[in-house]
Amino acid sequence: MKIRSSKYFTRLLMYSLLIGSIPAIIVGIISYYKASTIVQDKVNQSSMATLQQTQLRVEQILKTIDHSVTQYISSPLVVNAMSLPYSAAHYQVYNEMYQSMVRTQTFELTINNMTVLNLKGQWGIDNNNIFTFDDVRNLDQLLRFEKLPSFSLWVTDEDKSSPSINLVKKIPLNSLKANGLAIVTIAESQLARLLAADSRIGSIMVMDKDYRLLSRSDQKVQQSGLEQLVAEVQRRSETEGQFNVELDGDNTSVIMRKSSYNGWIYMSAISIKDITRDSRSIGWVTLFVCLLMVLVTGGLALFGSRTFYRPVRKLVATMADRFGDLPEEARNDEFALIGYRLQSMLQTESRLLAQLTGHVRELKQFFVMKLIRGEEKESQLPVRLKEYGYQANWEWHAVLAIQIDSLERSQYNENDRDLLLFAIANIAGELIPAEERLDPVLLEQSQITVVGGAGITDEEYKNRLFAVAELIQRTVLHYLKLQISIGISRPQKRLIDISVSAEQALEALRYRIRYGPESVLFIDDVQPEDVVSSVFPHRAAKELYDAVKLAERTRADELLERCIELIFREQADWRQYRMALVRLYTMLTELGQSETTADTKKDTETELPPDQERQLFDRLLDLKSQEEIRLWFYDTVIAPIMRRLEQQSKSHAKKISDQITDLIHQRFDTELTLEACARQLNYHPNYLGPLFSKEKGISFSEYLQNYRLQMAKRWLVETDMKIADIAERLTYTNPQNFIRFFRKMENMTPGQYRELHCHHKI
Repeated sequence: MKIRSSKYFTRLLMYSLLIGSIPAIIVGIISYYKASTIVQDKVNQSSMATLQQTQLRVEQILKTIDHSVTQYISSPLVVNAMSLPYSAAHYQVYNEMYQSMVRTQTFELTINNMTVLNLKGQWGIDNNNIFTFDDVRNLDQLLRFEKLPSFSLWVTDEDKSSPSINLVKKIPLNSLKANGLAIVTIAESQLARLLAADSRIGSIMVMDKDYRLLSRSDQKVQQSGLEQLVAEVQRRSETEGQFNVELDGDNTSVIMRKSSYNGWIYMSAISIKDITRDSRSIGWVTLFVCLLMVLVTGGLALFGSRTFYRPVRKLVATMADRFGDLPEEARNDEFALIGYRLQSMLQTESRLLAQLTGHVRELKQFFVMKLIRGEEKESQLPVRLKEYGYQANWEWHAVLAIQIDSLERSQYNENDRDLLLFAIANIAGELIPAEERLDPVLLEQSQITVVGGAGITDEEYKNRLFAVAELIQRTVLHYLKLQISIGISRPQKRLIDISVSAEQALEALRYRIRYGPESVLFIDDVQPEDVVSSVFPHRAAKELYDAVKLAERTRADELLERCIELIFREQADWRQYRMALVRLYTMLTELGQSETTADTKKDTETELPPDQERQLFDRLLDLKSQEEIRLWFYDTVIAPIMRRLEQQSKSHAKKISDQITDLIHQRFDTELTLEACARQLNYHPNYLGPLFSKEKGISFSEYLQNYRLQMAKRWLVETDMKIADIAERLTYTNPQNFIRFFRKMENMTPGQYRELHCHHKI
């Protein structure tokens, strides 16, 4: 069989080529990047110096204008003129002001126009003439400068399409309340000439402190790019710096300086392409050198790869001839072929080892199970122990029997019990060293672990096994969230007695019913030495019987807890505990049956089927803690009995109260008393009175009086009986007593009641 392609050789060649080429490419890229960075830094430094010179030149001119205007408006001629009204008598003063203003403006100062306004006299002078406010069209635009917050300020004219810059000074100086204004206007074109003189590379722009463009050296930056540049400058808080931004699709380096004199922002924008024009030539040279190095590296890689590939090719040919055809995916790669063959051999070895390990584990557990059941012969023990790798020199052994306390309040159900016991067996096997135990096994609903070791005292034996048991309990609680109890047998010297030890450990677990969940029980500690005749609490059980019979729930709960506490107070055999619980159960169920009426006995809910009765007994014998026993007795036995007794009591009370009301309705016009009703119904009056009041919510006498009152009102409206006859029929010996009672109950006399209701009836 032949390999169709040499993938390993190709990878080896590519790897060698990459090892040699990547460093050359990286060096070339770093060299080009470094050269470009240096060139850009040099250009940025030069641009920063040029921008600084431009700023100084512009600000020098602005400061000169500011100084000249300040001298002019500070002269006595101008200060005194601000108090003069507009009049022909003062023409000489106006003319002198005009001549002085013209002399102040030189060509170097680039002043386009200068205007002086007298706010009180409402006249002014500019470069053209002397005027009054009535002659000025844009007077509002000039007078708005009066509201400026400073007495000297550079202001941009926003209303013109070609913006101009105005220097506004209030007269006199250092006074916010001005008598006059001096306004000097500089055209944008004058400022643009100053900027164009220094724009050897890129574009120079000037903005005022409100980010309005005042002037620029050229029109390279379009309006959209200018808006983007303004937004970027507004976002930055520094007064001087450099940043890159994309303007009109071109990556541009921008240098910015903010003036401390008037807050103007000077910027220089240079295209990155223009900056890196020289560095691109360096990039071409670097690229040529890198390509040359890659070609040389490729030749060396080809020679070396062939040399290193030769042993691999021989190995692949040998394996192909030895093992024959391969799967399609293993034929295109040399190491895939080798890996496939090695993986096949390793998988075969792993399967054989797993099968052997599984069989050995099953045999070991089967051996331990035979020991526990007493089916192993003592003469064969040494051979078996050596065969399965167990210690044969133990001087003692003991058995730990582990059971799950309960699954009712856990996240598991009964179907998970076997799996959980298997997990507990694994935990026990991990926690107990292999040389100190046999393999844990499962026996019915218990997990059995045989432990052993060298000779120790009884106290050391107990301490050691107790520590192991607690460790297993904590680990199971941590990982499985389950409570378990552990029974521990007596130490035995002969391994053949493991079956006896297992019975002792399981016997110890049966005393968990007394000690509760999460118990570690040594058979010597829990098995009683003296036999107790009985653990049944007769007196407490009788009190519980009476409390249940009277349906006193709180007292019944307290007495039930007391009974269970008394049952388990004595150290007795676990069978006696079960007998006492069965006796208590029988006594309570007999109470429920004896107190049930004949009608209730026929009800299917009060008589349990035999299968259900047997399930209750099995559940009772399966309870493992005093709390479980108490809850089961109360919820399953006591509570249903008390509910039935309460229902019977309520039904009986309602029946008697209904009989009493029938007697009242039939014999209200006689000398009827509670004692007479009691004699007729065969009950004591002291029993009938509270029963009637509790059921009807009203006493017997009140109910009788109210019924007689209702009959009197009925007779007054529906009949013509005299009031005296009505009183006599209702057993009143004196009609006045009846009238007083009627007035007390209805707030009117019987006669008034008859007249009122008969009138309504008509």
